[in-house]
Amino acid sequence: MKILLVDDDPIVILLQKKLMEKAGISHEVTSFNNGEDLVGFLAENALPDEDYLMFLDINMPGLSGWDVLDTLDAMNLSQRIEVIIITSSIEAADKRKANKYKRVVDFWVKPFSIQDFSQFKEKFKL
Repeated sequence: MKILLVDDDPIVILLQKKLMEKAGISHEVTSFNNGEDLVGFLAENALPDEDYLMFLDINMPGLSGWDVLDTLDAMNLSQRIEVIIITSSIEAADKRKANKYKRVVDFWVKPFSIQDFSQFKEKFKL
């Protein structure tokens, strides 16, 4: 399984990587600062038999996280891509909307902690 980080804030990506290291998650991590680069990467580089777990910010300029999810569905990719929404939004409407996407397996509100990543490691057997 490869891990994809998608957030327009490079500090958030750095924090995610550091917390993963501290939690003992050693899977390959690829990061993107926008949805467009992520979609391009998957279209050109995703291997058919590779599984991906994506940490996706929903509030980004250009393609929002919602746009990314819609685009992935439209692309009909053969890869299994599961998504954890990462957001600063505390709106219940965002959580309800996330639940409508079959790819979304969890919803985290920033800030997150080492405990979040430790639980994540256990849940996904990493």
